[in-house]
Amino acid sequence: MGEDFFGLGGAAPVILMVILFYVLLYRPQKKQQEKQQDMVSKLKRGTRVVTRGGIYGKVDMVKETTIMLEVAEGVVIEVAKSMIATAIVGSEEERKELMSGTPANNDTAEKTDLDDAKDKE
Repeated sequence: MGEDFFGLGGAAPVILMVILFYVLLYRPQKKQQEKQQDMVSKLKRGTRVVTRGGIYGKVDMVKETTIMLEVAEGVVIEVAKSMIATAIVGSEEERKELMSGTPANNDTAEKTDLDDAKDKE
């Protein structure tokens, strides 16, 4: 009888699965995590960010493990650094549009049922 896969016998499929797991799942996730930590470490006052919960805000203060975000004029919340999803980049005009909630490039927002009810009053 011939030797099994490089003389490893029944362990070869298990070893291949571990290597495949590492290459396809663990390494890319680790790189993404390092990129996220690098982005968070570079945050400074005035940077616009989005949290994992979908809250948009401007960094007011960076602490050791948390960040103070100004989400509206005079409204500051404290969030964990790990909850910052991304920093918003782009022109100042795009940032203002994003923070004000007005539609970009002069499009009108879709009317909702609530808007229709207000119009009938």
